[in-house]
Amino acid sequence: MWAKTGDKPRSSMGKRKLLRFVVISCLVTSFTIFLWPRLESQHVTTETVSNITITSDVGCEPDYEALRRLNVQKLTQYVRREVVASQSPSNALPLAQRLQVPLFPQRPHGDQLHLPEELLQEDCLIPHPVSLQVPTPPRHADASHIDFGVATTIERLNDSLDAFSHWAGYTNAHIFALVEPDERAHEVLLKADALGINLSISESSEEYQRRYFSLVPHLAKNMRPETRWSCVMDDDTFFLSMPELVKGLKEYDDTKPMYVGGLSESIPQVGVFGLMGFGGAGVFLSRPLIQELSRPEVFEDCQRMDVTGDRRISLCIYQYTSVRLTIDHRLHQLDMMGDVSGFFEAERQPPLSVHHWKSWFHADMAKASAVTEICGDSCLLRKWHFGDGWILTNGFSVVKYSGEKKPGDRSMELTWDSHNGAVFESYLHELGPLRLKDEGKISYLHEDAIIDGNRVRQWYVHRDPEKGDQVLELIWRAA
Repeated sequence: MWAKTGDKPRSSMGKRKLLRFVVISCLVTSFTIFLWPRLESQHVTTETVSNITITSDVGCEPDYEALRRLNVQKLTQYVRREVVASQSPSNALPLAQRLQVPLFPQRPHGDQLHLPEELLQEDCLIPHPVSLQVPTPPRHADASHIDFGVATTIERLNDSLDAFSHWAGYTNAHIFALVEPDERAHEVLLKADALGINLSISESSEEYQRRYFSLVPHLAKNMRPETRWSCVMDDDTFFLSMPELVKGLKEYDDTKPMYVGGLSESIPQVGVFGLMGFGGAGVFLSRPLIQELSRPEVFEDCQRMDVTGDRRISLCIYQYTSVRLTIDHRLHQLDMMGDVSGFFEAERQPPLSVHHWKSWFHADMAKASAVTEICGDSCLLRKWHFGDGWILTNGFSVVKYSGEKKPGDRSMELTWDSHNGAVFESYLHELGPLRLKDEGKISYLHEDAIIDGNRVRQWYVHRDPEKGDQVLELIWRAA
């Protein structure tokens, strides 16, 4: 009886096993037929060349030397495009030009740009160059009437010369540096001379803040007959265009005592340091004013003030003269940290000066200015809206916003990190109108540039630690 009753379940169990096997087989077959090709098409193969992982999306031969300089570890896109800079017959070009032509061959899919292989040559070059209209470059500026003073170290001065060469090289401007004693001063002078920079170096063992304020009598002592302005600045102050700076200073009467500078963009910073010309933006003192401040009884009293150098200048002026600060809103201290893309990408006239570009944030202004060799100073930070939604801010970024940006929208995206308790309203006095950060914006940031014969090559990089980096190389040449 037990044997009979035991047979039935085993027979039933065998049938159920057979049924399950058939069902599973059908499911596997269906998966293979319908799903396998789709998974196969999404598979990305990789290879490693020169310690750089190259995914199959690249599909052409990138510039490995450039990738090493850019410290690219994994590459998912490399695209080259030639840009032909054509001078406009009229200088009445808008700050941002709109084009029908796309920047890339086709619209991006998600945040990746899948480029058909037939649209790329073996060296990743899109075969069709894009022509961009640029203003006629400004005439060469004679800045022999402007002296610049900087208190720094010989090492930092040497590091600053490439940036200084953009605005001070071959302009007849004179830079006076007060540095700590250092036997390498002669080497720095040789480099400056090779770059066309008129540099004088004096050594001083004074503490930095005292040395900074000592620039006032030092500049006064070294004024030449043609000197009309003396500028006290930091070693990371960068002037975007000497012709524009010379033009801007013409708005002020240098025959009278004049104190011209820029405020911090942050109200909390102004609250801490006061209404003064912030040194990183460049503090301009007319000849009569710097002579007045350099009188021994004035200078010695002011030198005893226990405040920072640029604040010492302002308090000395307010205490011993009737002169007050004239604010030039194009001189920028840039008291911002982190992502400052909103400042540089805003559709506004370019600043006269920027600061903190290699400390509070990173935007190599020396490399950014390389493109001016092709299209002049007025081409730097100029903007072009392409037909596929990408926007080039020349020398800074290529971006695509998550929403449409209306023509003529001059609002500035507040992208940077707050400092000293600053909030949205803290920046309106200098930077308004503002808009909130676009969290969905896709950005390629300018990271390198070289002058290559009669061309300038720029590299813009979109960083993605997980998926890999995407690189856009723009090759500029004159028409």
